Amino acid sequence: MANATIASNRERIVRVEEDVTALEERLTSLEKMHIEHIAKIDMIIQIGKVILTLVTASLGVDLGIQGGMI
Repeated sequence: MANATIASNRERIVRVEEDVTALEERLTSLEKMHIEHIAKIDMIIQIGKVILTLVTASLGVDLGIQGGMI
C-alpha cells in the first residue's frame, strides 16, 4: 500500500468500524449467554442444597427412630 488515497483510507476505516461493531454485538451476545449460564448453575446449586437438606433430615429421623429416641 505505497500510495494510500483518501478514498482507500476511508474505505479501510469503514471496514474497521464494521468489524468493531460486529465484535461489540458478539461480545454482548456472549455476555448475555454467560449471565444465563451462571443463573442456571446457581439454580442447580440451590436445588442440590435442598436435596442435601432433605436427605440429611430423613437420615436424622431414621437414625433417631432406630436408636429408640422417638
